[in-house]
Amino acid sequence: VQFDQDQIAALAAYVASLGPGPSIPTEDEVDPAQGDPATGMALFRTNCAQCHNAVGAGGSLSQGKFAPNLWATTPTHLYEAMLTGPQSMPVFNQATLTSQEKRDIIAFVEEQGGEQPGGLSLGSVGPVSEGLWAWVVGLGLLLGAAVWIGAKSS
Repeated sequence: VQFDQDQIAALAAYVASLGPGPSIPTEDEVDPAQGDPATGMALFRTNCAQCHNAVGAGGSLSQGKFAPNLWATTPTHLYEAMLTGPQSMPVFNQATLTSQEKRDIIAFVEEQGGEQPGGLSLGSVGPVSEGLWAWVVGLGLLLGAAVWIGAKSS
């Protein structure tokens, strides 16, 4: 069912009347330009990487749940998710992560989701996974050629 803007606003007002919740973050609160990606990386690896992967690529969790890929997520959505803790995600209130720390994490995630130079992403772990695939395919081809030559000479 599609709702128009007036219906969406009415539903939002009704839900808001049921109890207080976190307010919608301002543009200033979610601005990645005000964050430090290096600090965000340390905070992300401490608080988020267990579920979302070290670079925000996401992954599966227990009991059929999953942590989504964060690269296509808007800064506002990231901030709101840190405030509300959807699914199994913990809530990161102001006592846990300050607004600046949330901005730092958003800056790191935005940087990770940008253009990835060189090679296949393969989970964004860099040349390790690409090198593994090269070795597996290369050795598989050599083994196949050795078996084929051995069978042909018999």
